[in-house]
Amino acid sequence: MPHIDFEKELNAEQLAVVKNADGPCLVLAGAGSGKTRTIVYRVAYLVEHGVDPSSILLLTFTNKAANEMMTRIGELLGLAGDARPVGLWGGTFHSVANRLLRIYGRQIGYGQNFTILDEEDAKALIKACIKELNLDAAGRRFLSPAGVKEILSYARNSTKGLEKAVERHDARLVSDLSKFTDIAALYEKKKRAANAMDFDDLLIRLYELLKQEPRLAELLSQQFRYILVDEYQDTNALQVAFIKELAGPKHNLLVVGDDAQSIYSFRAADVRNILDFPQQFPDAKVFRLQTNYRSTPEILSLANDIIAKNVNQFPKELTSVSKGLEKPAVVPAVSASKEAQFVFNKIEQLLESGVPAREIAVLFRATHHSQMLEFELMKAALPYDYRGGLKFFDRAHVKDTLAFLRLTVNFSDEAAWLRVLGLQEGIGDVSAGKIFEALRAAGSLAKSILAPIEQQFGNRVARGWKDLRDILEALHAAGGKPADLIKAVTTSTYIDYLEAEYPNYRERLEDLDQLAVFSRNYEKVEDFLADVTLDDGVFGGARELKAGGGRRAPSRGDRIVLSTIHQAKGLEWDAVFIIHLNDQSFPNRKAAAEQGGLEEERRLFYVAVTRARKWLFLSYPAAMGGREGGFDYAPPSLFLEEIDVACLKDGACLAGRRTGSRSGGDDWSDPGFDDESVEVDQTGELKEVGERMKSVNDDWKKKSFLRDV
Repeated sequence: MPHIDFEKELNAEQLAVVKNADGPCLVLAGAGSGKTRTIVYRVAYLVEHGVDPSSILLLTFTNKAANEMMTRIGELLGLAGDARPVGLWGGTFHSVANRLLRIYGRQIGYGQNFTILDEEDAKALIKACIKELNLDAAGRRFLSPAGVKEILSYARNSTKGLEKAVERHDARLVSDLSKFTDIAALYEKKKRAANAMDFDDLLIRLYELLKQEPRLAELLSQQFRYILVDEYQDTNALQVAFIKELAGPKHNLLVVGDDAQSIYSFRAADVRNILDFPQQFPDAKVFRLQTNYRSTPEILSLANDIIAKNVNQFPKELTSVSKGLEKPAVVPAVSASKEAQFVFNKIEQLLESGVPAREIAVLFRATHHSQMLEFELMKAALPYDYRGGLKFFDRAHVKDTLAFLRLTVNFSDEAAWLRVLGLQEGIGDVSAGKIFEALRAAGSLAKSILAPIEQQFGNRVARGWKDLRDILEALHAAGGKPADLIKAVTTSTYIDYLEAEYPNYRERLEDLDQLAVFSRNYEKVEDFLADVTLDDGVFGGARELKAGGGRRAPSRGDRIVLSTIHQAKGLEWDAVFIIHLNDQSFPNRKAAAEQGGLEEERRLFYVAVTRARKWLFLSYPAAMGGREGGFDYAPPSLFLEEIDVACLKDGACLAGRRTGSRSGGDDWSDPGFDDESVEVDQTGELKEVGERMKSVNDDWKKKSFLRDV
């Protein structure tokens, strides 16, 4: 085994952890500070100093992170190929729990051959429970299996109970609490009968085992003398309870994380786990990794300023080892469309200057914020990868809505008919095919509304057809403009389908609102449908990207990245755009209204900012299209308003920036809009928006939700 020169390989902060992290220890690892490096060198240090690898347990959140760490540990210790130290335990919480339950699960009634249900298996079993309990027979849709599973999972991982989980999902469902209780009980019964566990069960059953068998808990605690936990800020109550049982009262527990990057409360992660660690372990050592190897001093200055506004945190100040470059820029735009044009133009400039496409990312709080930019990229045939879901026009609810519109211009569109029929309760694939054949004879949308479907099929089909007929009547009455037709869909019973089918139905409705706003550029449905279904082939193929002064065909790995901020955590790029930084958009209105929500939203902004290495652009539309047409005025985000302007390029250019605090008594300032960095022709429009904002001061005082948070 080669000797590792730890003093040479590590900075002073990292070295202190590697050499001295005995007993309970908390490592506060700032963004870009070499967290993974510190963990793998700590494990290598232990092995090199005679610790049996089988007494070390390394817990992570993803298989990718676990494999990377285990491989790097093997390389440090001079093992050949991908070899890892014999006996070293490392993996995700669930994979480690699975290994232990395969050995000891019989003590709580599970055979070694128990099955692990994946997400689809679990939803299928919950669907069977809903059907067996006859919960869909009450004349309205019950929540989808996916929605039920989300509620059950949150209740178990947060340990807050089913009622709290139901209320958090949708307060209106609390009246159905007994139904969720029945589903949960039957779901558990079916899993037991099948000798099966879902992902949540792996931790729950292991924790139960350790509590029921204290001798086993003591045995495992003695085996795992050193436990290291990565991304501790993302742990939930169940994971922390599991860790404490394994660690025992006196052993070495090293947890590594950054409270400033705790952004997953919707998955039951609790920032209090990391904040309260010193209180839970009074003799704990606290280390800080604050040297950042990623971003320029200017970007870190902004990041430090942002996170300093949070009260519940471990104060820290990141310092950069990089050379100074330029300050982040704030760019207002007159509309979401103009914002997209600015981002597109700036991306073009970066590509022309030699920045590889893969080193450019556009980040946003919610998926519907990317729609205008996606269309700009589509028109220019500029290829991009989308993280955090499907591209806008590939999303199911967008495709559903477009299918309804297709029927208004092409009554014979069989694919569209089968799609919209399949959305209706009681209509399956076979019934949909038969109904389409019956409708084909009608010959037009108007006549299809009068088709005697109820007389030809059973009651279940008749109920689904009634809902669809109501939507068809609304489409027929809406006229021929795309925006009016989309509104007809989004005010119909289709919303009941979305609410029952998808846990994130509110976000999907926002997608459709943005689709309606975008469609106002079109008078004819045919033109709108043609444009939104254009692909690379129609545009003549993906454009060659310029990078490094040459031209080459874009590879899969050399594409611009569009991503939600949640999906961007742990990644980094040379140039980062954070778009749609508006009041009520970011911070997210619903999230910010929850207890501790505003601070988590600020942490999310901090995560976004710290993804950038060299260049950072913050943008927002000063006005956005409203649901009823015209403009909704959109002041900049609270997070932009509270930034020290000294951190920004040429100061801040904020449309309608308040001159006072948000606590009341504030006025709208004249934004001026003379920032040369706005690289689309919008200066006059921006000034007009600024002037019109002054006249709606009282209205904004009523609308701004953050004042009362």
